[in-house]
Amino acid sequence: MAEFAAAASGAGLASLGIQCCKGLTTYYFSFKTYDEQIRATHEQIEVLRSLFEKLERMLSRNTADPAQQSYVRQVDEIIILCRGGLQKLQSVLEECQRIAVPNSPSARLRKIKSQALFPFKEQTLLTVRENAKSLQDTLRLALQVFQTDMEMEQKQNIANLAATSRNVEMVSQNTQSDIQAIAGPVNRMDTRFDRLLRQGEDTTTRLSQMQVQMRQFHDDTLKLSRATSDQNRLLLQQEKGSSRILEQDLITALGELGAERELLRDGISLLSQKRERGTEELAGRIDVLVRKVRSTVEALD
Repeated sequence: MAEFAAAASGAGLASLGIQCCKGLTTYYFSFKTYDEQIRATHEQIEVLRSLFEKLERMLSRNTADPAQQSYVRQVDEIIILCRGGLQKLQSVLEECQRIAVPNSPSARLRKIKSQALFPFKEQTLLTVRENAKSLQDTLRLALQVFQTDMEMEQKQNIANLAATSRNVEMVSQNTQSDIQAIAGPVNRMDTRFDRLLRQGEDTTTRLSQMQVQMRQFHDDTLKLSRATSDQNRLLLQQEKGSSRILEQDLITALGELGAERELLRDGISLLSQKRERGTEELAGRIDVLVRKVRSTVEALD
């Protein structure tokens, strides 16, 4: 009994109530099939135990929630009102525990028929049932507090959900309007992009054609360069051959003329210098032409 007086919270008192109800239902369970009043008493205690268990679960879930503290305090105060009724049930349980439960059914039946035994007295059973019903009414009031809180929370959640839904709908409408407003410029951009793409393709085709033409020009230039080089070599060879013949003729003439040898030698020297200058000038022109061709090829690559 001391633990009931020491229980300072509704959760603690609910736990003690569960233990008390379990003790009573366990004791009367062995006799409920023999008497209608015992069966009715057993059922009332079972209902009371289930209410205590339900409230204990609700308290354990909501105690840590700051938003539920006002409801938890109200429920806690209501459960504490059950202290006196629970103490009465606990005293009945202690009396029952002094009387052992027989093992055989016949011995149990004899105990029930012996109305002098405290647990089976009609007044005892009536008092237990009335006490259990009174406690049930009190606990149902505590449950109503929780249910009211839950209903209010559900309504608030529904209102929040409706507001969120409206906001989402407005955002969706605004987004659709924005999309429609953007669709026109985007379509025009697509048209311009397609036109630019076609122009780019035309430009690429033209560049390809120009590259082919430039390669052809490069090939033709190389061929011309080779032909020019070959012609220059041929001219040089011809000039060298002519120079040799002329030199031979001059040498022969010098041998015949004798006195005019020095004059002929000067003429030969002068002719040789002119020939070298002409050869160098021709080689310089060829070199300039080759460099121009190379520059054109590198620009194409």
